[in-house]
Amino acid sequence: MKDLTLLLIAGGKSSRFGGEPKMLSKIGPNEETLFEMSIGQMMNHIHIVQIHVVVNKENKEKIMEEVKRVNQKHEICKNITYNIQDVPEFRTKPWGTADAVSSAKGHVHTPFLLLNSDDLYDSKTFQLIGQVCDLSKNYIIGFTLGSTLSGNQKANRAFISTNEEEKVIELQEKLNIERDYYNKQQLENQYVSVNLLLLQPSILSSMDHELNEFKYQNKRDDSVEALLPNFLNSLMKQDILTMELFKTSGQWNGVTYKDDVQSVRQSFLSHRKEN
Repeated sequence: MKDLTLLLIAGGKSSRFGGEPKMLSKIGPNEETLFEMSIGQMMNHIHIVQIHVVVNKENKEKIMEEVKRVNQKHEICKNITYNIQDVPEFRTKPWGTADAVSSAKGHVHTPFLLLNSDDLYDSKTFQLIGQVCDLSKNYIIGFTLGSTLSGNQKANRAFISTNEEEKVIELQEKLNIERDYYNKQQLENQYVSVNLLLLQPSILSSMDHELNEFKYQNKRDDSVEALLPNFLNSLMKQDILTMELFKTSGQWNGVTYKDDVQSVRQSFLSHRKEN
């Protein structure tokens, strides 16, 4: 087992979900929350030394109550922390995913797994991470494009480009894409990021430095967002960050809309029966 901090991003307003924290959705067979099911998927493969959650002022109490409950129930770790992702007065929403990640600077001091709080990654993926990944390196865990798109639902995905050594050279964020846009070969061979990364804590300071300049340049623009792939690209181009692609054939499910809760629940239960 590898000693890792979990860094969960939950600072968004969940406007498409009615404002309720998506990580508290009941998707387990016994009405367990998405967060508890996520913990269950990884706890036998990774030694969690800290759980840090990026929250907002409105959802902080509900989320941290559940995190502490699940931590106590499963006796995961002794270090539970959080920080609030601030929203400036001139903005109606947070700065974006890169800001959420960098806001954890000063709270995380070990190699960490970055996860979306509203995504469910499978046990197989965490098992592979625990067995194979070198904790001195940075990884982006890539899922095949087809495994992350279903039906005609639109989604945002970061397409991963690598060199022959599987070093990541670029992430290209594609917005509002659908499964029907791509052929079978693309769906099976193109790897994408769904914000599951293993990173060194020094990256948080480097990203924060980049963000300060970005915020200054865009301080009067409420519509612009600091997207994580763009900032990872910038750090890679400056040779501040080197990332390897770690490919998984595992399963991923995400919650965006209320209707997704039932589909994620069914997918999880079906996958568990198969295994």
